[in-house]
Amino acid sequence: MAQGGFRPGSGRKRGMASITAENARAFMLKEIAKDLEPIMAAQKEAAKGLWYEKLTDSGKLKIYQRDPELRTGEYLLNQLVGRPREVIQLSGEMSLKLDV
Repeated sequence: MAQGGFRPGSGRKRGMASITAENARAFMLKEIAKDLEPIMAAQKEAAKGLWYEKLTDSGKLKIYQRDPELRTGEYLLNQLVGRPREVIQLSGEMSLKLDV
C-alpha cells in the first residue's frame, strides 16, 4: 500500500491563464521601473499639494491651488514604515496607575 509523499508529475498543472498573468505582471513591473523616479516625484508632489507663497504685511502666506492629497501621503508613509496591522479605538474614561 502506498504511503503518500512526493510523486513526480503530480499536482495541479499550470494553466495558460496563470502563465499569461505572470508574464503581464513581469512586463508591468519592468515598464513601471523605467519611470519610477518621475512617478515617485509626482506622488510626493501630490501629497504636498500645489501652492505658492504670497508676501503680505504680516509675512508669508501659503495659498493652495490644489490641496494636499492625504491618501497619497498616507500611502507613501505606509510604504516607508509599513501599514499598521490593526486599529484600536478606546472610548470612555481610563485611569493609568504606574508603580515604578
